[in-house]
Order: sequence, then C-alpha cells, then structure tokens
Amino acid sequence: MARKGELERTRRQNDEVMKTAADSGGRFYPVVSVHPADGAAALAELDRVAKLGAREVKLHPNTQNFDVSDPDVGIVVEKCGELGLAILFDSYKPWDASEMCKFMLLAVEHPKTKMVLAHMGFSYFREVVAFELIRRMGMADNVWFDLSAIAATYAGSPIQAELVWTVRKVGTDRFLFGSDWPVYTPGEAKAAVRRLGFTYAEQKQIFHDNAAQLLGY
Repeated sequence: MARKGELERTRRQNDEVMKTAADSGGRFYPVVSVHPADGAAALAELDRVAKLGAREVKLHPNTQNFDVSDPDVGIVVEKCGELGLAILFDSYKPWDASEMCKFMLLAVEHPKTKMVLAHMGFSYFREVVAFELIRRMGMADNVWFDLSAIAATYAGSPIQAELVWTVRKVGTDRFLFGSDWPVYTPGEAKAAVRRLGFTYAEQKQIFHDNAAQLLGY
C-alpha cells in the first residue's frame, strides 16, 4: 500500500507491480495503490497507472490510516470511476463499527466506481445484507465483496449457515475469492470456500467468473 507523502516510493512500487504482472505471462494482474491524502499527486498517479494498463487500485484504511468518510477518499474514488479503475478496499476496522455504513454512502455518492470490499466486513458481515436492500432501491449497484479471511474463519463454525445465507441473499454474482495471504494460504482459503457448501455453479462464480467480468480479464 502507498504511504502518505512518499510519492517516489509509490510510483516505484506501482511500476514494480506492473512489471511483475507483465512478466508473468497472464498469470498475475497488477493491483496498484495511492494514498488519498496525497491529493493532486495521487490523482496524477492514477492517471499514469491507468495509461499503463492498471485496472484495480488497493486502498487500506487501517495501514494507510485514513477514514473512509474523509473527503479525500471520495475524490480518489470518483477519479477511479472516471478512469475505469476498480477499487479494492480492506473493509474491516475493528474500532470503527460504522465503517460498512460509510462504504455504503461512498458507493451511493460515486455510482460509476466499482468497489470491492475485502473480507466482507468480517465480524460485521451481517451488515452486508443492507447492500442488497439498497440495490433493490436502485442504489449501490457498484459494490462487490471478497471472501478473504472470512471464509477460512467461519467455515465449519456455528456461524457458517448465516454467512452462506448472507452471500446468497446479496447474490453469489457479487462475491470474489481471496486468501488474505499470509494470514491464510490460497490453498487454505480455497478449501474453506468449498467447505461452506456452495454449488459448483456458485463456486465457478466466486473462484473465477465474477472477478474476470469485473476486471475485464
């Protein structure tokens, strides 16, 4: 993740990520980063990486130490929408119980920007069903979720049935696979998603189709 005020390092890291993806022969795709507090410099970097072929940006409220409701975040989100860049947000901040509501407002205010909320809010995952409700009202149709960490944590637990119900209520077409490595390995995460009991068709969406359609790969 990009660090505030370290613009040269941000550009260097983004270039390294882009090159690694390009050298992989299609095995990897690049996820770049900026820091919302870098203002115009962050927007310029988004312009640059978009021209180089980036399609996804990672923003992490915890490690980058910003609040989702900060106006600077909204500016970056709007810019990403203009450039066709999806944003992958870490969506679990234990000390901010209102963060999922802030994401909902962000999605409504910037409907042209595709957002992926990693970890599905984790222990706040029950709030995700509210996104299905407002989608029925014609809002926040630009939000997806990933199952990193949460699938491996709750598979086989008493909470499993509620988690799966929530995913299906929102729609399995809105969920992506993720591992949250190095917390869980990709193999552990894959096994956990399968243990949750999704059908073959649902697993095909989660493991591949949804991400491919969202990012255009």
